[in-house]
Amino acid sequence: MNLAIRGLRHNLARFLITCIGLGLLLGVVQSMIGIYRGNIEEGTTMARAAGAGLWIVEAGTQGPFAEASGIPGDTREAVARLHGLAAAGRVTYQFI
Repeated sequence: MNLAIRGLRHNLARFLITCIGLGLLLGVVQSMIGIYRGNIEEGTTMARAAGAGLWIVEAGTQGPFAEASGIPGDTREAVARLHGLAAAGRVTYQFI
């Protein structure tokens, strides 16, 4: 214990800078976790609010919530003719 106290007294500035750096690191990590969880919650809330049973998105994209994607009208008409499907529609999300 005496050795630790002597080390702190000798290098107090280094100890304080290390504590500040670790505090900032933990704050950034917690912020990133919060942003990620918020994005997931927003995406699932929007999908559930639409009440859709089936989502079809353009191939090669990250989906309608991450980037713009479009499907041709004839694809929507082909999907509308599927057995057991009550209705088919087009949804556009705009993020500003």
